[in-house]
Amino acid sequence: MGDRVSISFRDGDEDSVCLFHHWGGVEFPKYAFDWFKGLKEKTGKTKNSNPITRFEPRSMLAQFIGHIAQTPYFKECMGFEQVDGKSEYSKPIYSSDLLSHSIYLGKEPNDGDNSDNGHYTIDVNKCKMQNGRGEYIE
Repeated sequence: MGDRVSISFRDGDEDSVCLFHHWGGVEFPKYAFDWFKGLKEKTGKTKNSNPITRFEPRSMLAQFIGHIAQTPYFKECMGFEQVDGKSEYSKPIYSSDLLSHSIYLGKEPNDGDNSDNGHYTIDVNKCKMQNGRGEYIE
C-alpha cells in the first residue's frame, strides 16, 4: 500500500539520481516542478555562474532536498498532539531534523519502488516535466 513515485532532474544526457517518495503520489512531482520553476525564475537572470545558476541536475536535486527538509509536510511524523489524553490525529508532531521515512534516493528509476505513479523527469533546459510514458506535463 502506498502512492509511490520518483523524480529526477535532467540536462541533456545528464541525470541526477532519483528521489523516491512512498506516499508522494502525483502531487510530489508537481510540487517539485513548481519549486523548480520558482527557482529558475528567481535565479535565471543572474550573471553569476555556479552549479545552481546553471541548473545542474545533481545540484537541483540537492537544492530540492534542502527545500523539503525545511517544509513540515515532508518531515518525519513523531506522533500526534494529545487532547484530554487522546491523540488528535489532525495535529501531527513533526521532527525538527528528520525527513519522512517515505523519502529515499536511488541511482536510477528502477532502483526503488515507484510502481503506483512511475517516474517523472524535470528537464532543466526546457523547463518541462515528463512522466514515464513520455508525456510532457507543464
